[in-house]
Amino acid sequence: MKAAPLSRRDRLRHILADLRMPGALEALDAILHGVDGGTLTAPEAIEQLLAAQIQLRNNRRLQAAMRSSRLPVVKQLGDFDFTFQPSLRREQIESLHELGFVERRENVIFLGPPGVGKRTWRSVWPSPRPRADGACTTARWQT
Repeated sequence: MKAAPLSRRDRLRHILADLRMPGALEALDAILHGVDGGTLTAPEAIEQLLAAQIQLRNNRRLQAAMRSSRLPVVKQLGDFDFTFQPSLRREQIESLHELGFVERRENVIFLGPPGVGKRTWRSVWPSPRPRADGACTTARWQT
């Protein structure tokens, strides 16, 4: 007695698993639903499958970069206590937080005596942002 042949959906799952494409595998059912419903063409479906895999890869790359940065704790700028250091201008720090200096290829240097929170800024700095080409912006911290 012959086993029933696998459906196209199951064959695609096996192929994506063999290719080690978990992002595409996770998105497969939703994309095939769009193809079955007529809202996606075959080229659009392929594009979305590949985009899902690239998105997963970039997210994993970002997570690895965050782990290797050895930041003690990930914090948000909104959690920072500006009353601790009243000489800081909140507007200036928020402007730096937008990372415009990276696009202008400028450096930022925090100067001050010990204990004023220079190292604290490492933990509230924005996460590296993947660019369109998949590369991430990185920062070098030296104390």
